[in-house]
Amino acid sequence: MITEPIKSLIEQSSYVFVATADSLGQPHLAIGEQVAISGDSLLIFENWFCPSTLENIAANPHVSVVAVVPETGRGYQMLGSVIRSTDAAVLDGYDPSVTLPEIPQVLTRFTVKILKVLEFTSGIHSDIPIIE
Repeated sequence: MITEPIKSLIEQSSYVFVATADSLGQPHLAIGEQVAISGDSLLIFENWFCPSTLENIAANPHVSVVAVVPETGRGYQMLGSVIRSTDAAVLDGYDPSVTLPEIPQVLTRFTVKILKVLEFTSGIHSDIPIIE
C-alpha cells in the first residue's frame, strides 16, 4: 500500500497535511510532523495536535493525509482511518481541570491505517485510487 515513492516523499517532507471531519462533516486541516511509517499500510503521527483534530478523530476516525512536493504541487493523498490514539507525553504541570483550548497540553500519537492512495496534483486527475 505505501510504496517506496510514497515512503520516500513522506520521509523527505518536513510535514504532511491531515484532514479530519467531525461527526457532522465539518472539516478541519492540521499539519502532521514526525510521521513514521510502519509496515506497508500504517502511518504513525506524533504531534501537539489542536483540540479540533483530536475531537474529530474521536468522533470520526476517517482521515485524508496529503504529502506533496511544494515546488511541483504533485504528491499523494492517502485515505484511511485512525486505528489507535494515545497520549505520548503531557506538559509538566498539566491540570485537566484547567481548560486551555488554544494551547495543546498533550503530545498525541495516533496511527492511521491507509486504505487507498490517490494521485494528488493541481493538474488534471481522476481521483481513481492508484493503490487499494
